[in-house]
Amino acid sequence: MDSAAPACDRTFGRTDDGIPLMLHPGLPGAPAKLREADGWLEKARAEGWYEPDDTVDAVLPFVNQELGWNELNWLANGHSFQVLLDRYVEGARGLRVLEVGAAKAWGSRFWLERDCEYVATDILVDRNIGLGRGAFYGDFSRIQADGEHLPFADETFDLTYCVATLASRTRPDADGARDGSRTRPGGVVAGLNEGVRGVLRGSVNPDQAGEIALGINEHVHTVWAYAAAFMRAGLVVRRLERPDGWPPRPYGRLLSKIPKIGMTAGTLTHLSAIRFAGVSI
Repeated sequence: MDSAAPACDRTFGRTDDGIPLMLHPGLPGAPAKLREADGWLEKARAEGWYEPDDTVDAVLPFVNQELGWNELNWLANGHSFQVLLDRYVEGARGLRVLEVGAAKAWGSRFWLERDCEYVATDILVDRNIGLGRGAFYGDFSRIQADGEHLPFADETFDLTYCVATLASRTRPDADGARDGSRTRPGGVVAGLNEGVRGVLRGSVNPDQAGEIALGINEHVHTVWAYAAAFMRAGLVVRRLERPDGWPPRPYGRLLSKIPKIGMTAGTLTHLSAIRFAGVSI
């Protein structure tokens, strides 16, 4: 539990396979998050991806490379996750890792093979598309929890990250300082493949209208809002880039060639001018 949280007399249940249910209906915003969990189930069933597929789940997030898919979202998820492993984790082993919004917790296999203590949180505990599916990957901690009310003490983890999760918040810094504080000084906090909009675009991406209608919380923030939220949380932004690995063209191409800060400066310029895209921070 979060050592900074006030004492309370709430009790929390568990699923049949032992996942603690710590998204209490009395938490601020919890009813909307519980509706969102139902919305994801409805979406998955309607679109035909509710039933688990061992072949697919075994190679997530690299389905494009391994199975010959041509899916842009998984291209971005896979590329940005590989950058996290190669650039910011490198050969480190035995880390304490927290993933917020882990869904099936496909990232677990990469951390377990590095002897890391991995904790997966999400609002969705379903056996097929939520934390319940994490049993497919092995034995690790899975906890139903809201990313804006994480039940962990400060400075618990060496690495805290999420994939396409920050956009579920009304503001990218909603409790952002608390997220950062869960990570020890000198640790890494990363947001991978987070949806962004150009500074002159509306706050709703038309492509997400169907999800919003199901009660799924989708908000599109500017890249400047994300960068400012990280800095307000006391975090040093080391790099901003497109999650798919594509260079920031045409806007920001020249800036991206400046040593050290070029990619971040180029990405800020590029993502300020386009319509809707993604960013990894």
